[in-house]
Amino acid sequence: KKLSEKDKKYALNALGKDSVYRFFMGKHCIGWIIALAVVGFQIGMLFEFVKAADENVDLIFTWSCPREYFLCDDTAELNWRGWTVFGVLMGSHLLKDIVNGTKLTFLSSKQRHPCHDRLRFFVGGLVLNFVALFTMFASVIYNRTVTTSNTELIINSVVILFITDTDEKLFGVLMAMNPLWVDNMSRQINEKCDDNDNDVDIGMEGLKRKNLALQSGMNDMKTQIDKLVQEMNDMKEMMETKGFKCTPRSPSRRLSGRSAKREMSSFILEGSAGGTSYNAMDPNASDEKEELSGYNETL
Repeated sequence: KKLSEKDKKYALNALGKDSVYRFFMGKHCIGWIIALAVVGFQIGMLFEFVKAADENVDLIFTWSCPREYFLCDDTAELNWRGWTVFGVLMGSHLLKDIVNGTKLTFLSSKQRHPCHDRLRFFVGGLVLNFVALFTMFASVIYNRTVTTSNTELIINSVVILFITDTDEKLFGVLMAMNPLWVDNMSRQINEKCDDNDNDVDIGMEGLKRKNLALQSGMNDMKTQIDKLVQEMNDMKEMMETKGFKCTPRSPSRRLSGRSAKREMSSFILEGSAGGTSYNAMDPNASDEKEELSGYNETL
């Protein structure tokens, strides 16, 4: 249960705290509509670049063939340095979304999550992966078709990457237009993830209180035991002052059941002064034996 709540918090952080993608973790239809609309807008904008590259709309010819020469020259200035910068830009902006989207998709397959949470994880992971991968695809296709220099490659890459930030920019617009509604949406999503954490904290507090109660009960019991031991010591001293010694009878054979209980309950009271022995099990014992047996019962 605690692991499930940890996964939900990770999903919120992966989708973005300042992004409309976080609405995928909520229950409100309006939030889902806004998030899906932003995803559709991003894909539509990226598709325009793919279409332009496929139809050669922005194609620029880099070969120059002067009339006075028989050979043509390639005027393109694009080289490996430009593509290296391109790879760094794509990786730094998109690799995080690809990793988080893959993890969310993996979490959606875990049986420990309810069906509705697994659906939210799957949609969130699918959106992150698809937008990031489609952005990279559109950038590569467009730049390979129309780019003629390193600076142009960098400019085109930055423009295309800016499209992926539309979800965060729109979230800022919503905060400016209606911050109360956005705060309520975010609070409901956060409370959903914190409910079970609160239940765990309450359970821990209950266990702590029970533990303290048990410790208090054990301390009281220890005090009572010490008191009983003190009373037994006082009784023993009183018996010794009266000149009596109490010794248990050792059983001569191994007994069981009532016989053993009867045998073990017997004892011999010996008077230290007169040396006379009194058997507590003897029915013909004198009245003095009964008086001495009272002390034994007290013990």
